[in-house]
Amino acid sequence: MVYALINAQIYDYHTYLENGYVVFDKKIIEVGSMKNYRNIDYNEINCKGKIIIPSFVSGHTHLYSAFARGMSFDFNPKDFVEILKQLWWKLDYFLDKDLIYYSAIMGALEQLSMGTTTLIDHHASQKVDGSLDLIKKALNDSVGMRGILAFETSDRFNVSDAVKENVNFIKNNRTSIISGLFGLHASLSLSDESLRQVSDNLNDEGIHIHVAESIMDEDDCLDKYKIRVVERLEKFNLLNEKSLLVHCTHINEKEMDIIKKYNATIAVNVTSNLNNAVGISQIKKFLDKGIRVISGNDGLIPSQAIEYLNIFYLSHLKENSPIGFSLDDLKTIILNTYDYANMILKTNLGRLDVASEADLMVVDFNPYTLVDKSNIFGHLFYGVFPSLKPEMVVAKGNILIKDYNFVNDNKELYEKALNKANELWKKIKEEGNNIEFKY
Repeated sequence: MVYALINAQIYDYHTYLENGYVVFDKKIIEVGSMKNYRNIDYNEINCKGKIIIPSFVSGHTHLYSAFARGMSFDFNPKDFVEILKQLWWKLDYFLDKDLIYYSAIMGALEQLSMGTTTLIDHHASQKVDGSLDLIKKALNDSVGMRGILAFETSDRFNVSDAVKENVNFIKNNRTSIISGLFGLHASLSLSDESLRQVSDNLNDEGIHIHVAESIMDEDDCLDKYKIRVVERLEKFNLLNEKSLLVHCTHINEKEMDIIKKYNATIAVNVTSNLNNAVGISQIKKFLDKGIRVISGNDGLIPSQAIEYLNIFYLSHLKENSPIGFSLDDLKTIILNTYDYANMILKTNLGRLDVASEADLMVVDFNPYTLVDKSNIFGHLFYGVFPSLKPEMVVAKGNILIKDYNFVNDNKELYEKALNKANELWKKIKEEGNNIEFKY
């Protein structure tokens, strides 16, 4: 079916149309001013008083974390590694195949409701073999989103199994809907032997790894290997233009220069960093060095718009200046996030022009001050992002949310997810304290 969204304001971070239309099926067929619009048997949807923008990409998320919400048990961490041991490593230890599948669905649906249609996911679970296919099934078949998936190789798991899971998934999934990266947890949970095994099987693919999220990652690397984290990745030939280095909260200037040398990408997750009290990344310095910086949510909150707000305001704090980080800097990160996903998926996400992917959202937009091409991004940032809740969300040309509601009835999925979450919590409470982790 071919749809025409008419009488809308249209903005894709490049071009602004005050009163226009978008015609699409799987891709965008036509975009233009309403004065030129002609209905050729289109299914029309009137978007007067709305703005059409591209749907979001989350540059780093953890769908398996979905069932952590509301979980209540002893939690008294004194540092970052204790956060991992007391919460996340217990959670991923007990994930079975059903839990992987339903947590992926729930995490995806929630992010979809906030306008995100493409997820770069970083998965961890004791059930290694076939886990990424379960997430693929959840994203593509059950929800209708795009994904770039990776399994967190770590010495906590069977490294050979994790390497095989990443290699096979990347090999068998190279479409505009689903693709893969080679997942690694972090330097602190990977021995030299494990990194060598990854390097031997990387085949010029990109890694997806947490880097210096906490200072403990850098301290561990310096203590054990006498080099810093990014230097260690370079030593094992793990850096290239596809590599995705997450957080980079505590890297130094030399490490930034190495990242730039290989044209690798940094994914910042500022809200999660605040929650874990690990610090604020030097985002402005990354950008000034010409490093591609993208934004994720680390699985903490579903709203990419809120992540963009927090990047802007926290960068002012980091730079100790209310003008030390501009809206243009933020726009660069938004565009970079689309560009990175496009490089991996071979798509044209983030644009509302002919032949681009029909991945977009429709949002209420009734400004009370002048709007033109010079200030539209400011209106979006200050007026739309703080309470963004799309009326319509489209992915791959399919309307997944309409009139603020999911088009598909997900009641049964929610009921099954609730039962599975209860099972998980019971296991953690009854058996979680008996698990010993080596780090």
